[in-house]
Amino acid sequence: MTGEDLFGELVEPLYADRAVQRSTMMGLPCVRYNGRFFASLERRSGALLVKVPPRRVAALIADGVGEPFAPAGRIFREWVALPHPDRQLWSDLLTEARHHAAGTPAEIAGFRGFGEAGLKFLIGLERDNTKRFFDTHRPVYRQELLEPAKAFVTALGQVLHQRVSAALHAEPRVGGSLFRIANDLRFAPDRPPYKPHLDFVFWEGPNGPKRDPALILRIGAAEILLGCGVMPRSGPALAAYRGALRDDARVADLNRHVTRLQDSGAELSEPTRRHHPAGFDPAGPAARFALRDGWHLVNRYPHPAEITTPALVNWCADRFVPFAPVHSWLTQADQTVSAGA
Repeated sequence: MTGEDLFGELVEPLYADRAVQRSTMMGLPCVRYNGRFFASLERRSGALLVKVPPRRVAALIADGVGEPFAPAGRIFREWVALPHPDRQLWSDLLTEARHHAAGTPAEIAGFRGFGEAGLKFLIGLERDNTKRFFDTHRPVYRQELLEPAKAFVTALGQVLHQRVSAALHAEPRVGGSLFRIANDLRFAPDRPPYKPHLDFVFWEGPNGPKRDPALILRIGAAEILLGCGVMPRSGPALAAYRGALRDDARVADLNRHVTRLQDSGAELSEPTRRHHPAGFDPAGPAARFALRDGWHLVNRYPHPAEITTPALVNWCADRFVPFAPVHSWLTQADQTVSAGA
């Protein structure tokens, strides 16, 4: 594969990110993040060009995988040329360059990562889900999980506004983008008193996090669940959803995006109905969605090394972006209700 072919293949998926745009630089095809150049292709040599910190440029050159970028004899300190097509290396450096262009919203919001003591608290809460254990460790929960979670919502919300949708709600409070850790036992007394995880939601619409389509995130004792979805609908919202499923072009679009995510490991939640609603072909592409009045689609990941650092914000944003087309589809289906459809 030529450098130009590999460059085209790797950058095409990046355009699903609202903040990424096509452009040119000195006559070369390039990619911008919110207007800032971060990657290009030198057509003459087929080399990938990426913009990263000067120290990183020096390290890549010292490792023998990079070369100075010096058009007309002038060396660009923050750009390095990768002359040999290498799918993994080029993919990693495109991600690295995009993060460099994005800056550090996590640090601006005050998010420094979740504390190790807080993550150990979640492990302990799984083992001893009692009020006594929670009360004993309440200061750890507040300092190592709850307060960082508020800063995390603000920081991740800033990035998601740029990369997924400017209309997403990111409210750093319990009852907004944060869920209570205590379970409501009034209607389900058999449940444990506490959730051994942190739940986050970034919703889009006027009705709130429990009714509108949303990006969802759970940080558990050992893993992270991340994806999108919507709670079961009823009334006009359910009718609008089913109307969208009867549109052959729209349902084909949804089915393609969901299948792509499932092929990469995403899990679709269980059906909410035993039988298909009237008018849906059980063998058609809409069938599996018609069985679900609401659903979520998530990927599971073990805790990344970034979980205790500000880099967790971009780590999560990178994994939310592939869900953007599905989230957009769900949002558009709901918007037909507001429009009076």
